Amino acid sequence: MKFKYILSLIGMSSLIFFNSSCSKYLDLKPENSTYDEVFWKDGENVNRATLGAYALLRNSLRADRSYFIFGDIASGIVHPGTDDWNMNDFSRSGGYKFSYAPYLEGSLWNWTRFYGVINQCNLIVEQAEAMDIKLFEGGEEEKKGYISNARFLRAYTYFYMQRVWGDVLLVKETFKDPQNIPDMTRTPEKETLAFCKEDLLYAIANLQQNSTKSFASKGAANALMAEVCAWEHDYVNAEKYANETLKLGYALEDVKDYRKIWQGNSKESIFELNMLYSESGNEFTEDFFSRFLSSASIPGKGSGSVWKIESEFLETEFDEPEARLDSMSMPFPDNAQVKTIRKYDHVVEYREGKYAVSNNLVLIRLADIILLRAEAYYKNGKAALALNDLNTIRKRAGLKEIQVSGEELFKEIFRERRRELIGEGVIQFDLIRMNMFEQLDEYSAYYSADRIANKGYYWPLDMRNLLPQNELLTQNPWWKNH
Repeated sequence: MKFKYILSLIGMSSLIFFNSSCSKYLDLKPENSTYDEVFWKDGENVNRATLGAYALLRNSLRADRSYFIFGDIASGIVHPGTDDWNMNDFSRSGGYKFSYAPYLEGSLWNWTRFYGVINQCNLIVEQAEAMDIKLFEGGEEEKKGYISNARFLRAYTYFYMQRVWGDVLLVKETFKDPQNIPDMTRTPEKETLAFCKEDLLYAIANLQQNSTKSFASKGAANALMAEVCAWEHDYVNAEKYANETLKLGYALEDVKDYRKIWQGNSKESIFELNMLYSESGNEFTEDFFSRFLSSASIPGKGSGSVWKIESEFLETEFDEPEARLDSMSMPFPDNAQVKTIRKYDHVVEYREGKYAVSNNLVLIRLADIILLRAEAYYKNGKAALALNDLNTIRKRAGLKEIQVSGEELFKEIFRERRRELIGEGVIQFDLIRMNMFEQLDEYSAYYSADRIANKGYYWPLDMRNLLPQNELLTQNPWWKNH
């Protein structure tokens, strides 16, 4: 199935179901049977609704740059600039304290916007399933394609929320009257991830292997399934689905073309969200990626707004010369010892003095899955294969192959993930999944056994705003008293 990619519709379609407010924090609009009869009349409108779901996910991840705060700032290897003083507590210098977030509570402690994505996906699944295949130009294949995209996005969103806040509220269907949504307890992780895997199995069975990476594909569904299984420490199936992904024709970019990965539809990308600049679209942004860039990329940009690679991490983890570091970073204009990330440095001046950072947000790519397979191989007792995958990524980076075994191999896989995936919103989740907080000195002083036992690596919830709307909602244990 090919999406009718009409840029102007993405912004419009995201308003189809979310242009009115409601009292419940799940951000769900009441189902209107009269309106439904008009809207859900053909595949073209399902296409519009599906594009809207992608737009909602994009906007949810971009909110206050939360995608990079959750994955990079919180991991301590990217340091905010002085303008972002309200993020200082999140990293090592602040003791990885997530309970002080002035002016950021609405994006870091509140999951409401993600339920907008969930509800849009629920609507698409329910309504499209009820439509006759004659209403779709492409028949059953097109119908199942839209449903598969919605179920993939729903799985991605729930899995993302689970990794950020811990146990979510699992909503499997639309509510007819969101003014009277019953109070709900948080759903155990096992149940939520089982639901995600059901969605992904459907997507794997029904999606095609698209050439356009900004929509779900068979490869993306297999890759996400591998990530979910690894999160559950089901490494047998993580290996299985990683191998299925790698059969589908992806290839590593040469290190000299490294930054092509984020310029759209690269051969290494598996799943990405479109944020490229276009005169007719609203997918691009001036300030989402720009925090990584200095005045060397954006003329006149102040140094206080620039996020930097943490100096100790730079010294210890990039202690060998490598072409990758040269390609993905650049020295600060007035201090060559400080480096910034330049993965997102494709800048367009669209009006005099106005600059758009025109890159796509790559959510899953081949290097990530190769290293995830290395992790799975190690856990499945296949150390030689794990080492081979590790060295595949090292060789692309311009590093020598290494010979390492035992626990040191596992640590080296983690270290390589940090080097390869810095600035891509995933490192904090690697720390949690791979249980590395007590293994590395830079974290062990702040992540005590008590904090880990009480899941203090998840973010707190904004109980002041969320609890009055759901009396059964509970705070994450660690943040009740910290």
